Amino acid sequence: MSRLDDIKEAYDNIQVPAELKERVLQSMERGKKDACGEKKESGKAFAGKSERNQKKGHLLPFVRVAEAVAAAVAVLVISVNVSPTVANAMEQVPVLGAIVKIVNFTTYSDKQEKKQMEATVRVPEVKVIGTDGKPLTRESKELNAAVSGYLDKIIQRYKKDVAAVSDGEEGHEEITSDYRIVTNNERLFSLRVDTVIAMGGSDSFTKIYNIDKKTGKMITLKDLFHEGSDYKKRISDSIKEQMRAQMKKDSSKTYFLDDDQPEWDFKQIKDDADFYISDNGELTFVFDKYEVAPGYMGLVEFSVPTEKLSDIVKDGYLQ
Repeated sequence: MSRLDDIKEAYDNIQVPAELKERVLQSMERGKKDACGEKKESGKAFAGKSERNQKKGHLLPFVRVAEAVAAAVAVLVISVNVSPTVANAMEQVPVLGAIVKIVNFTTYSDKQEKKQMEATVRVPEVKVIGTDGKPLTRESKELNAAVSGYLDKIIQRYKKDVAAVSDGEEGHEEITSDYRIVTNNERLFSLRVDTVIAMGGSDSFTKIYNIDKKTGKMITLKDLFHEGSDYKKRISDSIKEQMRAQMKKDSSKTYFLDDDQPEWDFKQIKDDADFYISDNGELTFVFDKYEVAPGYMGLVEFSVPTEKLSDIVKDGYLQ
């Protein structure tokens, strides 16, 4: 048996307290509902899809549980505010454009060696600049409140999970949340936040914030299209077409579509679907783990060809 096999076997044999695992799954669902306005998946659905993965002969990805290094609890908050030079350099980075800038970030970091629990959450601070070069204070506050509020819920739930594990027990939980810019063109700025929660298995989910540079305001999917257009059906039909084509070409790929359990099938994108504009100028959607495919597929993305939407999309959003 190889060293990797030994590590994986040890990982698979980790015993996570059943009560804690169930509570974390429920907390994740509540967090998604609070942050996105809609419950993406119930605990029952999560369990059902996990069973479905096993029926198809797939395993959840092997996710590393952090190794213990120090015995004490460590909580560290890092801010570039401590260095005006660094903060100024970040603000001047050309790739961030002249309208929306990431000017600061903080990092929440906590490691509980004895309980085998760890969290690292990076929280960005964004400044929205008007076309006249002056800061749009209200728009900046609204965006930062949305982002920090979403990430704070993740941090607070981690703290509750730590408190729920008694001394001498191990929670075996690792949370990692980080951000990146996925769109920064003449019209849109898109900030993506990816979160992974590992507890024996793992769950991954994404939240994307889109800013219209013409107004400095956050927008949703419907804002891209003319009122009364059938954009949701066109987008959903394109995604289904791509799912079928991928499964036909590659037997290792599986999506919740045309299955013997139609209640799991992907039917249509949601009003609060997470999207961004790709480098090719195409509207691209990101689906959470388990949302439209078995867990082994992880987060999945689909780009919709612009020609399928060109007659209903508002000017300037797609290329």
